[in-house]
Amino acid sequence: MTTPIPVVLAGASGKTGREVGKAIYHADDMDLIGAIAQHHAGSMLKDLWAEPVPLVVQESLAQIPASYAVLVDFTEHQSSYERICEAVSRGWDIVVGTTGFTAEERDSITQLVVRYQVGAVLIANFSLGAWVMEQLAKQASHYFKKAEILEAHADTKKDKPSGTAKRMAQLLADSWETPADTIPVHALRLPGMVAHQAVVFGASGQILTLRHDVHDRSAYAAGVLAAIRKVRTFSGQVVQDFGRIMDPD
Repeated sequence: MTTPIPVVLAGASGKTGREVGKAIYHADDMDLIGAIAQHHAGSMLKDLWAEPVPLVVQESLAQIPASYAVLVDFTEHQSSYERICEAVSRGWDIVVGTTGFTAEERDSITQLVVRYQVGAVLIANFSLGAWVMEQLAKQASHYFKKAEILEAHADTKKDKPSGTAKRMAQLLADSWETPADTIPVHALRLPGMVAHQAVVFGASGQILTLRHDVHDRSAYAAGVLAAIRKVRTFSGQVVQDFGRIMDPD
């Protein structure tokens, strides 16, 4: 019998963390061994999730002395950067949905991943629809040479524009060989939103609109579980393309 993958979840009390965490808890090949939520430290996870999870929420990674785990992080980049570096330095693999890292922080994480030969998955959006949208946008960019990006999230999301929108702008910029900051990105932060993005291409006499909407954060769960299962195969690499997670090879 295969030993379950030990997982530690940071951001266990967040909206996305709750949905991802429940999926991890119910996965037969995973063992949720730790949960981190700074503002809920000391609480029982079963009280936060209404699930029979017998874990006490911890404040930091230092309180979880496991020899190995996969750290899954859905928090804010201000707090997650040091935690990610600590996990990698322990020899843990990492699956990160947190966005907003600076170029210097990403470089530092990459250097640590190479040094400790762990696997790292840093993806702005773990939903299948967002990745399919990227593939369609890259195809469209061969024929349409102008576009603008619109994204909308709940007013509790702090980074603006989103990591998903920034990645889309970079993909289009790479296709058109132009700086990413020349592609307009419009961001909304309003109550009632979850995660929404549209790319509007324009040409003479026509427009083409690609749109993706997440109405429930459970949309991210399947992608995160796939990343947890595959992250060890990426030893010494930082993977940012969701397609590599979904590739059966």
